[in-house]
Amino acid sequence: MPPADSPRRRGSRARVRLSADVCPSLASGVAFEEGADDRAWIATIHGVPSSRVSRSVADLLSAMNGETALRDLHLRFAASESLEDFLDLAERFRASGLLRGDAILPPGRLTYRPPFTLQIATLRAPALFRRVDHVIVRLPARVVLASVVVLLGGGLVAAIVQARDLLSVLTTPMPLTGLLILIAVLSLATLLHEAAHGLTLARFGGSPRRAGFMLFYLTPAFFVDVTDGWRLPKRSQRVAIALAGPAVHAVIAAVALIAALALPQPETDRAMLLLALSCIAVVIVNLIPFVRFDGYIALMSALDEPNLRGRAIRDASNFLTRFLFGGRRIGRALDTAWSVPFGLASLAAPVVMVVFAVARTAQALAGGGPVLGLLVVVLEAVVVLVGVALLAKALRRVLRSGVSRLRFVCVGAVVVASIVTTGALIRVPVTDTLGFSIHGGRVMLLRAGAGAGADTEAEVPAGAPVVLMSSGIVANVPVGEGTARPLPPTPTTVPLDALFPVTADGVAIPAVVVAEVLVVGKSDGLPPTGQARVELGETDLWQALWRGVMLPLTALQGEREEEEENERPRD
Repeated sequence: MPPADSPRRRGSRARVRLSADVCPSLASGVAFEEGADDRAWIATIHGVPSSRVSRSVADLLSAMNGETALRDLHLRFAASESLEDFLDLAERFRASGLLRGDAILPPGRLTYRPPFTLQIATLRAPALFRRVDHVIVRLPARVVLASVVVLLGGGLVAAIVQARDLLSVLTTPMPLTGLLILIAVLSLATLLHEAAHGLTLARFGGSPRRAGFMLFYLTPAFFVDVTDGWRLPKRSQRVAIALAGPAVHAVIAAVALIAALALPQPETDRAMLLLALSCIAVVIVNLIPFVRFDGYIALMSALDEPNLRGRAIRDASNFLTRFLFGGRRIGRALDTAWSVPFGLASLAAPVVMVVFAVARTAQALAGGGPVLGLLVVVLEAVVVLVGVALLAKALRRVLRSGVSRLRFVCVGAVVVASIVTTGALIRVPVTDTLGFSIHGGRVMLLRAGAGAGADTEAEVPAGAPVVLMSSGIVANVPVGEGTARPLPPTPTTVPLDALFPVTADGVAIPAVVVAEVLVVGKSDGLPPTGQARVELGETDLWQALWRGVMLPLTALQGEREEEEENERPRD
């Protein structure tokens, strides 16, 4: 269940920033509906819910009549905040389509939401969910809740019994056929997840406005727009709508765990366990309250605090601004003791999630050769550019808040110098991740590629320590160790799981043997294929980052030079 949709703006002409002397007025079609109590109001545009606001915000917007300047509105409604922050708030009102300006349309069949979300929707969702709701047998809420609790309890017991098997699934390759089936089943589960949001809203008398398919930060997903739930009178109903989706994945995980315990076939058992683990991961991520997922919507609904995350982030930003750059104290947007910690966590959580996802992707594709390495570099570059843009926007906001420019420059210089110095002093291990395969009792290190000269710039040093690991779909565990003995690059073909955490019978891919591993102890217990981490010593953090960026580019250049050499006519 994604957050509320932003209205679409017709036209793309640049807008001038609102000044303190501007007299704004509400856009045509904007109205306010009183919520279940006097604290919460719903702002609508042409009858479509746009946002849920507090009574004070509704009063402020209603006072924007085209005759009163923002400077006067600031003194009347938010004198404890800075004028700059108040103007930023007015800008957010305008961006949401609440103020008169460019023509505003409710989200339609095709909607783009910056920075990386594209939605393709059907507008017949209300009728569709009404039909489905009439077909489904209506059971008492207690019966449904009791059934879910029993299933989850059974799943927990099954997970404890199969704990060792669950760890094995995480650290071993996944059959390609099973992986494709898993992706299809998870897609269906996501569809049911979103449908549960809409059906729960329909059961409470609401109406899902839109439903469809979207690219969410370049990841395909389904969505159902349930912003009509803001009209429901009870907090418990809005919480139930938010948690209905994660409950679907939790039930699927429990059923898969119980089925894995009952099924005797090893391959089916593994597929069920991996399905269960995938659904558990979806539930955990969805319940994180610091990002705009279902857990946050449930928390916001339970506390009945509109725009909880945005207000907490504003409090955290003001705290950081005052702590680093000085300035006067600004009243909190969220009057709770945990507002600043929650806002700081809300700022940090998306960064941690993105870094973890990129790191895991880089690890999974590490042995895939220069082309996949280049793909990782592009992904990392996009993440860095977006991060720099967000940081620049935050710094501009700090400057506009009226802090001392001298202190701003001095603190910025100290922070930059500290980061540079810390990066130069921190020593990190330098490693190279390859694949390995056992041939005739010998453990061979492999790089992806088809030519003998591929990746010659990244040779394996003689005597370098090597840690042999399993090639897991989620994690890798050490299975042996030894030292490297370089060999002349030799083209060969290897099973798919020698370079990727996926197995496929009869599928072989080109690779280059670059070294042999002199294994410490016996090699009888080693898996036939896996990942190998070659330890190349230590360096400072900045050199390690630069090496990680340049190595795929250097390897790709070497591959191109080899192709050009092979294409030249020979005497």
